[in-house]
Amino acid sequence: MFEKVLLPTDFSPDSQRVLGYVKDIPGIQKVILLHVVDATRQSIHGWTHGPEIENAKIIMEENRLALEKGGVKADVAIETIVNTILQGDIPQTILEKADTENVSLIVMGARGKNTIKEILLGSVSASVIRHAKNPILLMRFPPESGATHEHKPLFSRMLVPLDFSGPSWSALLLLKDLPKTGQVILLNIVDRGESEEEIQAAIREAQEKLDTIKKDLETSGIAAETRVHVGYPPDEINATAERENASLILMSPQGEGWTRELKTLFIGSTTTAVIGRAQVPVLIVAGQMPD
Repeated sequence: MFEKVLLPTDFSPDSQRVLGYVKDIPGIQKVILLHVVDATRQSIHGWTHGPEIENAKIIMEENRLALEKGGVKADVAIETIVNTILQGDIPQTILEKADTENVSLIVMGARGKNTIKEILLGSVSASVIRHAKNPILLMRFPPESGATHEHKPLFSRMLVPLDFSGPSWSALLLLKDLPKTGQVILLNIVDRGESEEEIQAAIREAQEKLDTIKKDLETSGIAAETRVHVGYPPDEINATAERENASLILMSPQGEGWTRELKTLFIGSTTTAVIGRAQVPVLIVAGQMPD
């Protein structure tokens, strides 16, 4: 399914930890390790791009050998940006590499080397998510968890939030295509209702829809559970992922709420709010977000 994977890395802790999860990706046959050097900007240490590139070659080769030791074939690519007008920026370079290599999945760490801890989602990751045509596996980890972080198989217990909109069904289509699926938790969040009666009616309707989806998945051999909660969707999704010990959140880049929220990647969308605070990996199905 995900035979060819692009793995951009800036050698930050998050991006390096991603290497340990590559073997969990269904159908993986080849990884393209990509490091982009922006030679148009001077670092705090001055114009050190020459040594940076040489150091990158060493680290990338170490990463390649580590992947191949684990049974995954890997190639190395180091791209250098010397003219942003002609070549674009780092996110554009990643997206162009994904396109030219015809990859089936992009895997990224959620945070890069930015030292400002309050930034919840790295700007490179955010831009790639906004414009990617491929599914993106955004690796999130509990903060400061270090070596004590439990490595659950990525697809062993998946949380699938659904708002029953057109885009949200894409998550179910991908789910059915997975060659091997663990436990699936179907989740709907009721976030509107003028009265208790309306809220309870919405809960019953959501449960009926989830039960229908559950039966359909089970005919495909996928074990599923259902949950309906009331509250603010991003908070409820992340809280449910933690409570249910989910290994992965699988969701579309936008849903029904997109039409009534601020159309920007950084503020407003449920998906953005989830991936900004999640402490488990998030697989974003595919498709460009609207401008």
